[in-house]
Amino acid sequence: MLEITFWACVACIAYPYLVYPLLLTVLARRRGDLVRERGGDRPSVSVVLAARNEAASIGRRVREFATLIASTGLRGEVIVVSDGSSDGTADAARAAGGEVVRVLELPANVGKAAALSAGCAVASHDVLVLADARQTWAPDALERLLENFVDPTVGAVGGHLILESDDGVLSGVGVYWRFETWLRRTESRLHSSIGLTGAIAAVRRELFRPIPRGTLLDDVYWPLRVVMQGYRVVHDDRALAYDRLPDRVRDEFRRKVRTLSGNFQLLVRLPAVLLPWRNPIWWQLVSHKLARLLVPWALLGALGASAVLRGPLYHPLFLLQVAAYTAGLAGVLGIGTRLRAISVTSSFLILNAAAWMAFWVWFSGRASQSWGQVVYEAPGAGPLENAE
Repeated sequence: MLEITFWACVACIAYPYLVYPLLLTVLARRRGDLVRERGGDRPSVSVVLAARNEAASIGRRVREFATLIASTGLRGEVIVVSDGSSDGTADAARAAGGEVVRVLELPANVGKAAALSAGCAVASHDVLVLADARQTWAPDALERLLENFVDPTVGAVGGHLILESDDGVLSGVGVYWRFETWLRRTESRLHSSIGLTGAIAAVRRELFRPIPRGTLLDDVYWPLRVVMQGYRVVHDDRALAYDRLPDRVRDEFRRKVRTLSGNFQLLVRLPAVLLPWRNPIWWQLVSHKLARLLVPWALLGALGASAVLRGPLYHPLFLLQVAAYTAGLAGVLGIGTRLRAISVTSSFLILNAAAWMAFWVWFSGRASQSWGQVVYEAPGAGPLENAE
């Protein structure tokens, strides 16, 4: 029984990080281009920004999107939803945008999901472009996003978020993010990406459905609703946005606990995604999102089983695991983080510790309290507050 437990745990660890990517690669090679049609007219756009106490940064973002819309020569607007702000966010947005900006002031803080839904409800153009207040977009990012909607099978598109970080343990998170981005791109070739990054995304207005208040993974919830209406959700590497990781390990850990607990919440709020006849990308969802939630438990199971099992194979495997965890903990403590192997191991340890904690946070009903505001610098901007 212990041997079965050990190898079952190994399989649970290997499947989402090795087996699934290999299967996805083979299946995606049989498909054609990511976007099946090119050329044609581009749609008009409504950029929707949900912001709370972002007076220091909202003016820069409004001016940026006004410039991007003007550069495309399309009709458009920028809708800023001030989510119960108390620092003049609404006034700063009005002052920066002129006629192109519309400001919707919510009297109380309702959260990002409800604020986005409120902004999308008053939008008047063909495509909703969703973004956050803190990032920066490449000059051609909006145009690249919109090119995808020439293909009538495409219902939504996400861009490529480039994360900057200093040398240290969190530099390994960048490796994980590149792997995540590769998965989204490859899944797009097969059918659709599992979720998008909320920092740079767009959706046909008629396909967007309101996001329930308090939803943590809004950028997974609404794309799944698009897929379940029979459209594709694709990832476009050409549309670039820039951000940076927090400087402190604990801030990234708390952020991951919050987002990973959102996976459990999603299954409760949208249970139809678990039905293969309702969700065309059921296999990708289970393999990409849900299988990873089992990994921290499998890591613990493999360690415990190999510690007890006897034989020439299991003792060396136990020592190998102990060595890997020791290296990961050293990285968390700031030791040897300039070595890529240690930074990647540390990041893997942090991510799976967050996944383990996320279950208990969700189970206890404290998911919405698992993340506060963290101040750090974004590319091209001053110190900003990130409440993601």
